[in-house]
Amino acid sequence: MKAAVATRYGGPEVLTIRDVPVPVPQPNQILVRVRAIGLNFADIFGRSGLYPGTPKPPFIPGLEFSGDLVEVGAGAKKAKIGQRVMGYSRWGSHAEYVAVDEDNVVPMPRAMSYEEGAAFIVTSMTAYHGIVRLANLRKGERLLVHAAAGGVGLASIQLGHHLGAEIFATAGSDKKVALARAHGADHGINYTTGDFAEEIRRLTAGKGVDVVMDSVGGSVYRKSWKLLAPMGRYVLLGVAAVTGRGGLNPLKAAKVLASMMPIFPSGLIAKNKAIMGFNLGTLKGKESYLREASHEIRRLHREGVFKPLIGKVFPFELIVEAHRYLQTRQSVGKVVVRLDLSDSR
Repeated sequence: MKAAVATRYGGPEVLTIRDVPVPVPQPNQILVRVRAIGLNFADIFGRSGLYPGTPKPPFIPGLEFSGDLVEVGAGAKKAKIGQRVMGYSRWGSHAEYVAVDEDNVVPMPRAMSYEEGAAFIVTSMTAYHGIVRLANLRKGERLLVHAAAGGVGLASIQLGHHLGAEIFATAGSDKKVALARAHGADHGINYTTGDFAEEIRRLTAGKGVDVVMDSVGGSVYRKSWKLLAPMGRYVLLGVAAVTGRGGLNPLKAAKVLASMMPIFPSGLIAKNKAIMGFNLGTLKGKESYLREASHEIRRLHREGVFKPLIGKVFPFELIVEAHRYLQTRQSVGKVVVRLDLSDSR
């Protein structure tokens, strides 16, 4: 099979398409013929060697995919050969085939295309887990969403709007701000032309926000933490600030991480604030919850709450360019890679 292999840690150029053996599904695993790949910033971190538990090169990166179930391993009971499925893997989805635990996939709705399936489950699950499970966002509360025009950002806005929150969205251009507002944000702020923290203080008469969804970190984190109202909940789901538009600069990454002020437990008590972090890729032992959450996000999709936006689709042979495009932060919605390769193994 064809696979995009990371030959070493580094920028998009470390990916090379090679012929590699088709993985064999282990007990309780299934084999999926991948039809589309959803790109995430976690793929950039993995390729760069910054993601927790990243394998040593050479390895096949990739977190999110959709495709056809073609083989079932011993002990896998719920999967049916021939099903159209969408799911996520720890690694390995940048390939024609991927072997994953059967709990990591769910059936695709009939009306979904493969591209839509690859753009849906990780972004929607991330928004749902952060906003509903962790932050317990309530009607009438204020929600701040950073990187609002990306896949997770738009899903967070859609869900927050459905729950009745007042939504503040930040993005890096007027076009992206307009997109966030079109998906349900009440206030849009272009952080390149003004100070988002000052604007939010003005809009809230100094009261701040109740929940923050932050995938950026760095200075965004420092400013946003100070915007939390009493009983505020901060959900940190990534630190995209460590990756520059042109690539990963280790010195810059170290400075960004060092600049994120430490949190002292006594300070949380005094200020009535909470901070929560999560990584779906490393969330172990919560399979029953993840199954329940997958049912919820598909229900919300049927009801029209979640509407995944595909910003750009690349063919598999241009997966290096797809990675580079995502890292430049020019993209909106989800970047998807489509596989139109032969079915031969």
